Amino acid sequence: MDKFNNQAKKWDTEEKIKRGNSISKAIAKNINLNKQMNVLDFGCGTGLLIIPLLDKVKSIHGIDLAPNMLKVLDNKGEKYNNLTTELTNIFEIDSKFNLIMSSMVMHHIEDTPKLAEKLYDSLEPNGILAIADLSKEDGSFHDSLDGVYSLGYSNDYLEETFLKVGFKEVKVVENIFTIEKKDKKYPLFLLIGTK
Repeated sequence: MDKFNNQAKKWDTEEKIKRGNSISKAIAKNINLNKQMNVLDFGCGTGLLIIPLLDKVKSIHGIDLAPNMLKVLDNKGEKYNNLTTELTNIFEIDSKFNLIMSSMVMHHIEDTPKLAEKLYDSLEPNGILAIADLSKEDGSFHDSLDGVYSLGYSNDYLEETFLKVGFKEVKVVENIFTIEKKDKKYPLFLLIGTK
């Protein structure tokens, strides 16, 4: 977590802002967002997913384990009255939400089936899950695999894992954004799950 904490002030690069905007657009395209929705963004960082969606929903609660990331988000969110933040992790959340979203967080959580179960339990009836992360890769995406528990995900694994915990519908939207680094391309997916 120190790595993310130390990078907070310089986190919002042009590339990461572009990625956040692309994922936000993919969420808005695939989910009928409305002003009745209470939303959770877990591992929200500096809010690159949150800010583009704030005016489309009732409220967004951003949680993260890096206090410096939340400070950056709190500064950005000063002009919004429907944004709250909290220094906590997804497994400590007791509230229920209409939509839970995240970007590039799931591969940092050790137990994906346990996470899937917690996300299901944290959604209101008919709630929706929107998770963007790496498609299966060869391990070259990260400079260090410290704190990395998955080298991306296959569609089959995602569908099987999230259907097993009770989601009645699971859809994987492929190639919503491509990260280019070290002369390689790493496509991202958007997992949509309906409770």
